[in-house]
Amino acid sequence: MRYLIILLLFVCSACIQIGNDPQPQQYYLLESFTEIPHMTYNNSLNIDLELIDFPDHLDRLQIVTLNDKNQIDYSDNDRWAEPLQGNITRTIRENISLMLPNADITVGPWESGHSEGTKIKVMINKFYGQLNGITQVDIRWIIENGRDQAIKGHFVDQQSIGDNYRDLVIALNEGINRFSQKVVNNLAN
Repeated sequence: MRYLIILLLFVCSACIQIGNDPQPQQYYLLESFTEIPHMTYNNSLNIDLELIDFPDHLDRLQIVTLNDKNQIDYSDNDRWAEPLQGNITRTIRENISLMLPNADITVGPWESGHSEGTKIKVMINKFYGQLNGITQVDIRWIIENGRDQAIKGHFVDQQSIGDNYRDLVIALNEGINRFSQKVVNNLAN
């Protein structure tokens, strides 16, 4: 009986919070351009956009950072408000729509694509940063229009950031917006 009481006290003590109040969780989203970029094109295109490669270590709600020992860290309190893969794809799509207002854009493989359209395939290699350091946005892409050879590109963006996750998310968001602009510039040429 004595052991049962001790065990019960031990279990109950594990349920009692000791120490500081828990930190509230912060949720973040990537967003498309807040202002339409000065360069928009009237090209009428059918575009199939597809994110074909996404690192497994980024496929989670916790925001990923890299520490100074080249190790991945996951935040306990700072999270993406939705799966990052879908948020990145939607942001790129919205950015392209803003710069190419006459384009019809589908997102593969979920939406039925255009058989004769331009295909944009996106491969995310890196999408994180080091607090009090720099961001790492590394994206490869391919544009296929069915007639000519494919256009392949490699986009790398690094920005200095402060010591908080808000700064990290803002800098990563700017990287995605710059990537979108690069893709549209290649589509317009």
